[in-house]
Amino acid sequence: MSLPRPELLASSVPSVVVVDPQFDAYKPLAASARLGKISLHFRSSGAEAVKLARRLRVNAWLIASELDDMSGHDLVPLLQSQLAAHGCGDAKLAVIEAVPAGSRQWNVAAGDARAAGADSLLSHPITSRDLEALLGLQTAERAEIVSAGGPARAVFTLPVGVGAAAIAIAVLMMG
Repeated sequence: MSLPRPELLASSVPSVVVVDPQFDAYKPLAASARLGKISLHFRSSGAEAVKLARRLRVNAWLIASELDDMSGHDLVPLLQSQLAAHGCGDAKLAVIEAVPAGSRQWNVAAGDARAAGADSLLSHPITSRDLEALLGLQTAERAEIVSAGGPARAVFTLPVGVGAAAIAIAVLMMG
């Protein structure tokens, strides 16, 4: 499967992958996805994220510091090598820490994130403004991206079991 060319990504809705077993912590991003402002994908483990990196080109990866199968700091260099191998090395990677911004722990976490190769350190709640800063977009540019292709369609992917349950509910509601 071929990955989209960078120029195609630049004219579409930003695509974001959240790698965190705590899906409910990303409600503001899920709301943005429902409005068609971003394409949002969730994975709970590093192994799932690496598999996704092989087949999907995204603009930003938001990686929790603690995952089901590894630390987020260990996942960052794995993702970077996978993305570089597939010509997607321009994706931004951010580590998500559960420490207060500006605290001593934040400063230590920021150093750890930089040492792992992350572009940024973020904390909850993650907002569209945080994504704009990570991607280096100004608000005006962000509005252009959202409106560039006409009305954007919300994309929100979940692991297969949850997706199958959502489809089953939809079928029951229609029938």
